[in-house]
Amino acid sequence: MADPAVMAGGFSAVVRSGAGKATSSPAENYQLARRRTLQVVVSSLLTECGFESAEKAAVETLTEMIQSYISEVGRCAKAYCEHTARITPTLSDTVVTLIEMGFNVDTLPVYAKRSQRMVITAPPVTNAPMIPKALIAGQKRTHPSHIPSHFPEFPDPHTYIKTPTFREPVSDYQVVREKAASQRRDVERALTRFMAKTGETQSLFKDDVTAFPLIAARPAPSHTSVPCYPRSWSCRL
Repeated sequence: MADPAVMAGGFSAVVRSGAGKATSSPAENYQLARRRTLQVVVSSLLTECGFESAEKAAVETLTEMIQSYISEVGRCAKAYCEHTARITPTLSDTVVTLIEMGFNVDTLPVYAKRSQRMVITAPPVTNAPMIPKALIAGQKRTHPSHIPSHFPEFPDPHTYIKTPTFREPVSDYQVVREKAASQRRDVERALTRFMAKTGETQSLFKDDVTAFPLIAARPAPSHTSVPCYPRSWSCRL
């Protein structure tokens, strides 16, 4: 009897033969996984029979035969189940199917307790990929009382929620006063800089006349001594 590990290594090329095929759907991946499991079963049965190696075509033929046999058993068991107005096949349906296919059911307990039986370990369990949750914006609306409940539900909130493109006018007294004072300071500062650039200026420092310039006071054209600009403008720049 050959070593099972050596036999499994001899049939590893069969399993790897389908690894290069690109699958694009879960159904195809599931079919490929079932096919590989049957190939491992065929390899173990050949090892129990004393074979040390086998050709790829022979293994594929045996795998196809086992798959067809199992499919036929399942199809006939389902037919017997539906014939008796049931939806789930039972053990009796499977036994009747095997008898109809010419299989001796009495030999199953003896075959299951054979001494040279090989135990195939279960494949590693992989975690199913997590499906990302849909982003929900807002609260989903329910039907008003005048709409029957059997009508379709409202679509997702993001399909009808809108964002206004304008702002409500500010009516708070404190905010309005602060905004007005800020605008007044900006206007005064701008006028002061304009007059300083276009007119005569005075400096507090004789060494550097450009440091902290002040607007020069000019006499008014009338006989009054009031300057021609408001006193609030004569500020430091």
